[in-house]
Formats: sequence, C-alpha cells, structure tokens
Amino acid sequence: MSTAILFDLDGTLVDTPAGMTTVLRAVVTEHGRTATDDQLRRTVGRPLTASLATLLGLPVDDPEVGRAADRARRLFTELVIPSAARLVLPGVPELLAALRDRGHPLAVVTSKVRPSAIELLAATGLLDAFDSLSCHGMAERGKPHADLALLAADALGVSPARCIVVGDAVDDVRMANAAGMTPFGVTTGVASRAELLLAGARAVFTGADTLGPALLLSDSDPRPARPQPEVI
Repeated sequence: MSTAILFDLDGTLVDTPAGMTTVLRAVVTEHGRTATDDQLRRTVGRPLTASLATLLGLPVDDPEVGRAADRARRLFTELVIPSAARLVLPGVPELLAALRDRGHPLAVVTSKVRPSAIELLAATGLLDAFDSLSCHGMAERGKPHADLALLAADALGVSPARCIVVGDAVDDVRMANAAGMTPFGVTTGVASRAELLLAGARAVFTGADTLGPALLLSDSDPRPARPQPEVI
C-alpha cells in the first residue's frame, strides 16, 4: 500500500489561525481578560478548551471555560466559516487530488472536535478528499501524544512506519515522532521553521508547492536510516 499522509487542519490545509485569533480575542475580552496577539496565536491548533483555560487562567474543567469554548465555536461559525473557501492554502486542493490519484490514503488529524472539523472541511470543499478524520475526543489523549495519529493509521489500515504527518505546529511534529511516523513541517501556520526543526521535523516546507514533490515521491520507506533535517 502507498504511504499514508496524515494532515493537520488549521494552518496546514486552511489559513484559519488569523480568524481563530480574532475569535479567541473576542471571547477573552468578553470574559474580562486580556491577551497579546502572540499569546492568542500560540494557542491556535490546541484543543479549544485547553487554549481557553490557558488564556483565562482557569482549570480546563471550570464551567466558565466550557461556556467560553461554546461561545468561541459559535463565533467561528459566524465569522470564519462563511469565508472558509477563500482560506484554503494555495495548492492544497491540487495536492490532495494528486495524492489521491497516486493511491495515497489520506486523513486529517486535528485538535478540533469532530463536528467543528467536518463543518470547516465541508465549507472549504475539502471534506471528500479524506478517507478518515481523527479529532479531539476520539482518543484518550490528544496532541502531542501519539493516540490520534495511531487512530488514523488504524482507520486507514496502514502501519505507523508507512505514515507521514504534515503539520504547522510543534505538537504535530511531536505527535508524529511519538507514533513512530515521519514528521514533515510547513511554515504556513503558527510555528517557525526553527521551532519545527527543533521539535524533530524531518523536513520543513514553505507550502504545498514544495511539499507536494516530497509527498508524491514518498512510496519508498519515508523514514531514512539516519534522518537529517531539511529545509525546503
């Protein structure tokens, strides 16, 4: 079987971090707190309740955090979903189509809950490109633990050693390494090239145009015997 490709969603397939930052800022302000742009952006890509617990300075199981998360999801639907089709990162639809044509199993592995992931993927027109979705709450532990990536590999019927994880965040890279998969970073989201490499990314790409050739040539063992970080 061809190598399976597991994609993160926010910041990897769709340019939602700016919209999510706007949503988080509004919710934090409504709850009488303040946060810098950097503090807000650094939480994008984590589970929403964990992000808001950090920003509000509350335990993750505090009822206020739950209410804030519900409010954030409503605002995301109101403010970001209507323009989601315009937020798909350049070259992503073409890359997904090419990978499917080559027989690569494809999955999304995201810290979004499943209804939110489906809502965003449907709005962007990308939902049908994927064979499986692994979302927050579907496994015991989320990123950076291996659980969601292993859930995706099992759903696709592919061994972890035959999986590549593509993500824009340090937690994506750490999850891939914990699962025994090959981590590829992209600089289209929240983490810098240096941060992705330091976390253990095998290679870092600037977007779909440079990522595509590496993925389309990945049917040999994607894990080199002595990996050396690459920046492309």
